[in-house]
Amino acid sequence: MAEQQRARTDEERHYYALNAKAWRLLAPFYDMIVFPLKRLRRDVAKLAGVGPGSRVLDVATGTGAQALAFAETGAEVVGIDLSESMLRIARRKAHSRNVAFRVADASELPFRNACFDVCCVSFGLHEMPVSVRQQALLDMARVTKENGKLVIVDYALPENPFASTLIYHLVKLYERDNYAEFVRSDLHAMLDRAGLAARTEARVAPGAAMRWWSPAMIVIASKVKTSNSTGDDAITD
Repeated sequence: MAEQQRARTDEERHYYALNAKAWRLLAPFYDMIVFPLKRLRRDVAKLAGVGPGSRVLDVATGTGAQALAFAETGAEVVGIDLSESMLRIARRKAHSRNVAFRVADASELPFRNACFDVCCVSFGLHEMPVSVRQQALLDMARVTKENGKLVIVDYALPENPFASTLIYHLVKLYERDNYAEFVRSDLHAMLDRAGLAARTEARVAPGAAMRWWSPAMIVIASKVKTSNSTGDDAITD
């Protein structure tokens, strides 16, 4: 757990202020917006290899779709998000005791070192400024067990040049400027700075008929450096 809160830059303050307003307005409609990703959520849970006995953290959980897909496997799941409006909807959808939701910042996770088998962030990194994104990966690595996995699901540009240009400009119509920077960035370098390395990568699309577009990616990473772990698996209150 971070000992003290970092001083925020102007860009970071703008990001947090915009999130507070945007998700309060979008929360009632969010599940309809992301409905095409429903099958992908279960695919992610399967690739992560979680099940009964696993402890999973879903970062930027939103209305909880990915967290609930993890919970369906029998894993113990915690979903965190900045938006209480989004989490209220997630809690209404949760019908099992093995999933809980709480307000928390991805870059300042309120959990002890090495207490989760899997940490996942699904379509959350592209929303963040670079500084917040890097700190989020560092903190997710911190709370992941030494033999655990970090799962990233987010936008990617297709390898087909025409599809890449088209997808890039289509998504830019409704995503923020951070998206444009994210899809052009070196994710492997960012993982390396967080003490992580990608072990499995896959390009995916919401529908089988559009596989060649592959506008998203799943990356499963693991630790490559020894963290300062307490060895305590407990989750803080």
